[in-house]
Amino acid sequence: MATIRVPGPPPEAFRKNRPISDLIKSQISHLQHLEHKLQIVLPTKFLPHDLTTEATAARYIAEMTAALRSRSAAAQQRTTPVRVIPALRPDSTPASRSVPPPALKTTRQSNGIAVTSTKASKKPGKKKQASTKHAKKKS
Repeated sequence: MATIRVPGPPPEAFRKNRPISDLIKSQISHLQHLEHKLQIVLPTKFLPHDLTTEATAARYIAEMTAALRSRSAAAQQRTTPVRVIPALRPDSTPASRSVPPPALKTTRQSNGIAVTSTKASKKPGKKKQASTKHAKKKS
């Protein structure tokens, strides 16, 4: 089998003092939302104005990823299996008979509200006719 050599990243690929890109900014924004929503406490306190370089962003993303992974592992261990116990004897009471509701017609309006009616009233409409262009008369 032939070996394919892949060159490593160049030394200038990661500069820890370089400003973060828009992609990393949006990732940090999503992680901060999760941090506040799930009330995650990180070992290091990161302030939003501190997350401006690649090094600090990398540390924050690593800590949040570790916290989220440990949180999901703990949540999986906490779940208890659901046990279904069948009834000792089947329910023998007769079901009550009810009159089925009339067929409802649903139409949508332009503002997104659904309107229902019990009667299907259909108005006969005119068919659209194809418009014909008037030919120029030759003189």
